[in-house]
Amino acid sequence: METIEEPGLRAPIKTWLPPSEIEPGAMDQLRNAARHPEVGPHVAVMPDCHVGFGVTIGSVFPTVGAVVPAGVGVDIGCGMCAVATGREYRPKRMDARYWSRWGEEVRSLVPTGFSVHRERQRWTGFDTKLAATELQPLLREKAAVQLGTLGGGNHFLEAQVDETDQIWLMVHSGSRHTGLRIADHYGKEARAITARRGLDVPPELWSLPLDDDMAQDYLHDMEWATSFALENRYRMLEAMLHALGMEQDEVGGRDAFINIHHNFARREAHGGQEMILHRKGATSARAGELGIIPGSMGTPSYIVRGRGNPESFASCSHGAGRRLGRNQARKAIDEAAFKAALAGTHTKPSKGYQDEAPQAYKDVTTVLARQADLVEVVHTLRPIITIKGDSRAKED
Repeated sequence: METIEEPGLRAPIKTWLPPSEIEPGAMDQLRNAARHPEVGPHVAVMPDCHVGFGVTIGSVFPTVGAVVPAGVGVDIGCGMCAVATGREYRPKRMDARYWSRWGEEVRSLVPTGFSVHRERQRWTGFDTKLAATELQPLLREKAAVQLGTLGGGNHFLEAQVDETDQIWLMVHSGSRHTGLRIADHYGKEARAITARRGLDVPPELWSLPLDDDMAQDYLHDMEWATSFALENRYRMLEAMLHALGMEQDEVGGRDAFINIHHNFARREAHGGQEMILHRKGATSARAGELGIIPGSMGTPSYIVRGRGNPESFASCSHGAGRRLGRNQARKAIDEAAFKAALAGTHTKPSKGYQDEAPQAYKDVTTVLARQADLVEVVHTLRPIITIKGDSRAKED
């Protein structure tokens, strides 16, 4: 870990990625966060960090007395979910044909990309009243048919095998269109309120003071989107188990599912000070807490246990982190290179998500090594087959 202290910063920046490897755009965003008038004791940078919208992806941004919607981002509650199936991986019997059939069954149960369920799904969370009342119709019109769907972008479903030859299932997904709309709504409110307060803040880092009802409304609706994202992952994981001929009770039910969010904000106390901790592309890694650090397609993922390091606000990275932007990746990675990177798996490359090829991401083993003081590895998971949707779908 290195500390960056510069004139004009209200708080230092503590980084687990060497400063020389932080891309200029991301460094500008980190400085902006460290200049914020409501910033907490320091800004923490995870080793997978890269430029985002307003706030760097792969950062932990604390504020005192306020919440910053851009510190959470547009895919509220996006995160990981995984479960050990207890089933042994037998490569000779579980061949390409076996996993092709499994993938077809999963796709029949879980719409991907722009696709949604034909009928509205039932969930008690749909009875919740959003504070942003103008968004309430979305719960019935959009969210109810998107519950249990994958979307696109970097979201995925994956079957994996650990060091004991046990099969695992993993999901990466978020809150879909409704979470995006909640983020956009409160981002606009934060901009207007910040202007009225006459607060001089860096671009996009508009805040909502906690003593303002709007901040409480945002936290309420953000928590709904986080719960929706969790239920979304649970349902897809259950569908993946079903495609294996298993039910959730066989693995211990939902209590056996490991879940970790990486786009959220919550009240936490650190160093005796209460603050709002924004984790954008970062996950909680409290002492003993199980978490998930996924690789990219064709590379390992890890089940980890948090060390509760106070310097990172008990946080760790959310994945490998992008090395190339989407447009860069489409130009730099051809189909042959994409196919070669998936060797040893039963995943077939597609132009629909060529920008998600392993070459577009940082080396996850290096990212993991750089945060050895934040987490310890519990399981190393090798990918068997990955299911994705069209990258253009993003959070829709």
